[in-house]
Amino acid sequence: MLDSPTSPRQLLLPPPYTAFWLPDGDVFAEARRRAAQDGAGCLVWQQGRSPDGAGRLDFAVVLEPETPLRDARRAFLAGMVAICEALAAHCPPERSVLIGWPGEILFDKSRLGGMRLAVAPDTEETDVPDWLVLGVELIADRNHLAMPGDRPGSVSLLEEEFVDPPAVIESFASYLMLNFDRWKHDGFAAVARRFDERLATDGVLTEDGDLVVDGSRQALATAVDDLHWRDENGPRL
Repeated sequence: MLDSPTSPRQLLLPPPYTAFWLPDGDVFAEARRRAAQDGAGCLVWQQGRSPDGAGRLDFAVVLEPETPLRDARRAFLAGMVAICEALAAHCPPERSVLIGWPGEILFDKSRLGGMRLAVAPDTEETDVPDWLVLGVELIADRNHLAMPGDRPGSVSLLEEEFVDPPAVIESFASYLMLNFDRWKHDGFAAVARRFDERLATDGVLTEDGDLVVDGSRQALATAVDDLHWRDENGPRL
């Protein structure tokens, strides 16, 4: 299905995904708006520019978990593994794709973007959420900067020669399904191991999805609200 006549190209996604191209506006907000009516697999995407002039590749996917929020929230961690695996599939093997706890995406130690989590309103920890939304924001280019090399803290898909940015979304969709399958058949530990391997700092995930560093426990429930990797325009440049 072609999402829109103005989309860069058609996304090739496996079932149960359905792609929706958003010409302008907030992808994360649009996915939340669609969540109840379109359900699991609804994937909203956009390739455009943020208010600060940076090129962006944004997408968000709706999930319908079957477990209480305190357990379902770990889908965020599976999503982080999936986006890292998707990016790694489209870059040379010597380049590193790492995670800054909990939702920052680092390419060769520079910020490429991050992931956010939204939960259906009024969901308690013991409630099964009506829906979750995973929202990914990636820096597509920094062409508006006169000297992008002066900002080594961030990097873009264009600078790293990702020639077909929408292919990252397609790979993410497949890797997300793969990680949910690993979780189902081998337990959450199978996802946790892959997350640990990509952590940019020391730390080990617990079965609950919290991070333990030097004996100190950092709860996922509060960490997902830490958006240090972004500002009001999106991923920090």
